[in-house]
Amino acid sequence: MRALDSLSMTYRDSLAYVVYYLSEMHPELESKAGKARTEWYGVVPHLAPLAFFDGNVRSPQIPIPDSFYPIYRNMIDGARAQQTFLEMTIDSSTTGIEPALLHLGIRITPTDSSVDTMTTLRLVAIVYEDGVPYYSMLRGDTVFSPMTVRQVIGDSFGIPIRLKFGQNFDTLLTTPVSDYNIDRVGVVVSVQNYLNRAVYQSVIKRKLKN
Repeated sequence: MRALDSLSMTYRDSLAYVVYYLSEMHPELESKAGKARTEWYGVVPHLAPLAFFDGNVRSPQIPIPDSFYPIYRNMIDGARAQQTFLEMTIDSSTTGIEPALLHLGIRITPTDSSVDTMTTLRLVAIVYEDGVPYYSMLRGDTVFSPMTVRQVIGDSFGIPIRLKFGQNFDTLLTTPVSDYNIDRVGVVVSVQNYLNRAVYQSVIKRKLKN
């Protein structure tokens, strides 16, 4: 986790990551979406962390904690060097959070006609809460979990969308957030292929409350 925090500081908003937890010991960190997506990926819960890049590239098992950073950095640099066929932005004029409701405005702009034939795209809008406190038996102290997934808006696997080259895709999503600490709520939004799990573009807004 420290490696991802360091990489997040390096890449800023060019890197969007979220954390799913499966732990009977810490139900306060679990989510319905996390359980569903873990099963979708065929991941067996275990103590060692597991990362996926671009939605479908599984990170290698890393036995030495200090070696996480360079390995993850190389994977991120490789992904950033690839061309994408769409651009995506979060509309600041329609995006915000209230004590009980989150509003999220998204614009997607296809940049290549190859998108016209893609019928299995999903808009995956992940709502996370940063710095969720829980008591760690291993450390004997309170620990704060970063970027902890609370829900995926609409459905755990995203909202089906169709895109067309030459046309912007605009949408406004809303979802209840009454049980969250809205001072620490952010969103990561991705366009993902449901068939092969590839993520083609992502954007992040780290805090919704001004």
